Amino acid sequence: MKVMTNSFGEVILLTSPALVGATESIGFKTDIFESKNGTETRIPLKDKARQTLGFSSIVLKEEIAKNFNVQWGGIRKNWAVPLFQESQFVGDVVSETVVIDEQEVEQTSVLCRTDIFSFYDGCLALLKNDTEQVLVEVQAVESDRLLLANAVKITNAKLYPVRVCFINGDISRQISGIHAQASITFSVIDEPEVEESIPEQFLSNDLHKFCLMLDGSSLEATISQQQSMINNEVGVIYQDTDWDFARYSKQYRTILRGPEELYTYRQFLFRRRGKYRPFWLPTYESNMRCKSTGFISSVLLIESDQYKQLADQRKHIAIKSNGVWTVHIITASALTSASTVQITITPALNKNASTVGRISYLGLHRLDADSVELHYQGAGPVEVSVPILEIGV
Repeated sequence: MKVMTNSFGEVILLTSPALVGATESIGFKTDIFESKNGTETRIPLKDKARQTLGFSSIVLKEEIAKNFNVQWGGIRKNWAVPLFQESQFVGDVVSETVVIDEQEVEQTSVLCRTDIFSFYDGCLALLKNDTEQVLVEVQAVESDRLLLANAVKITNAKLYPVRVCFINGDISRQISGIHAQASITFSVIDEPEVEESIPEQFLSNDLHKFCLMLDGSSLEATISQQQSMINNEVGVIYQDTDWDFARYSKQYRTILRGPEELYTYRQFLFRRRGKYRPFWLPTYESNMRCKSTGFISSVLLIESDQYKQLADQRKHIAIKSNGVWTVHIITASALTSASTVQITITPALNKNASTVGRISYLGLHRLDADSVELHYQGAGPVEVSVPILEIGV
C-alpha cells in the first residue's frame, strides 16, 4: 500500500503480518586498541545504533498478485514497517474539536503507554483493527498519549510504532499455487534512540547482577590467553604470553517476556554501546569456599584452593548472602596454613558465616559483539544471546 506522508514523503506500508521468527538487530561500532600486555583502549565510532529488521510474511491466493506488484515495484523505495512486537490495544480512536490560538481545529489523541514503546515526535504509527489500518503521523509524544497530525476515526484498534526503512538486498520468495512467502531484511532510516539507564556503580564502572541462563544443563565458557610459541621442530618447544592475565568468555543468554523487559534490555544495549562500555559482573561460580564461622566483618577465611599460588591477581569478589549479592575489594591475603587463606575485604561484609551461599570472582566485562540480534518467538517471548568477555580482574 503506497502512502504519502509529510515527514518522509512517499512510503510503502508493509501490510502482510510477520510470521513467528522475526529478528531485530541493534548494532554499534567500536575500535579496540590492544596493548601488548592485553589491556584495551576502546573508541566508539557511532553515536546512533544501526537497526535492521528481518521479517517473513505469507499471503494466500487472493493476495498473491498484489503482493508481487508491491514487492516488484517497491523493492528500492522507502517502506513503513510496523513493529508488530510492540503492539498495544488502544480501543476506539476519534478526532475531537479543540481550540488552539482562538481557532477550532480537529485533533486526535491516542491514550496509550509511551514510556516503553518506540515513539518519538514526528514518527509514524499504525492503527489497525480486523478490517482496516491507518498509517498516522505523530505530532507529539506525551507521557500518556500520542497527539496525531491526522484526523482519524477507527474502532477497536491496536497501535504499533512504525519505522521507515529500505530493503537491504533482495527479496526471497517461495511460491505455490495457493500462497506466497517472502523473507525481507529492512535497514531502518529513522534509527532508534533509547534513553540509557545508569545502574549501580563500582570503581567508576557499571555494576550488573543479571543472571546467566544455562544452555541445557550447563553454561559453556572459555579461558583464553595470548600465546607466543617457539617451535623449530627440533629440540625443546618454548611458549610464553605477553598478556598480564587470562580472559574468560561466555554467552549472556536471556529470555525477555513482555514489553517492559524488552525495553529494559534495550536500555542495557544502548548503555553498553556494543563493545565500548565495560561493566562489572560476578562469575556466579563458587570461586572461593568459605571456612569462617560466626560473624564475618572484614576478615574471612577460605580454603586455599591454589588462590595464593595462581589467582592472587584477582582482587574483586562478589558474595551472595541471604540471597543478596554484595561486591568487595580484597585488600590483603595471606596463607595461615597449608589449606587456609585469610583475606581482608572492603567494605566489610557484616554477616554471619552461615548466611554466605556463594563467593564468586567479580570481573570487568564488555560485550564481545557490536551487533546484537533479538529473536521474536511469537506470543511475547524474545530470545537474545550475546558473547561477553572478561577484560579486567
